[in-house]
Amino acid sequence: MNYLFRFLSNLIPAAVIVLPIMFYYLYRRNILNTKREILLKEIEKGNIVDPEMLAKSLTNPITEERRLQNSLRCGIIFSFAGVVVTIACVVFYSYAEAQARGDNWGADELLTLRFVVTLVMVVGAILLGVGIAYLVSYFNQKKRINKTA
Repeated sequence: MNYLFRFLSNLIPAAVIVLPIMFYYLYRRNILNTKREILLKEIEKGNIVDPEMLAKSLTNPITEERRLQNSLRCGIIFSFAGVVVTIACVVFYSYAEAQARGDNWGADELLTLRFVVTLVMVVGAILLGVGIAYLVSYFNQKKRINKTA
């Protein structure tokens, strides 16, 4: 059981990396929305607003090409993460089960080990599925852009 807790404690650094990135993304999105709201309120009041600033705040700052690159990047990252998590679970499970058989674990501890590993493998499969969906989206968008160009 000690191996299981050690494995789960290794997942904490991943959360330490992902959470700040998510907070920064939400922070930037909030800033853009706030700027847009302020400019729209200034227009409603009848104040003079710089047209260039207004155009930047009302248009989507992400171009179609950039969105396409983001879709490809997310597809690769999620697919890779799904494959790595699934392979790591298989390797961890085979090692932990061999150790458990040698240490004469009880049936309840083995069942708990299988349950946790199964849950983590499901997460890996979900990550892989999301990555494949992003890649399919990337290729469909690229095909659509090539047809219109």
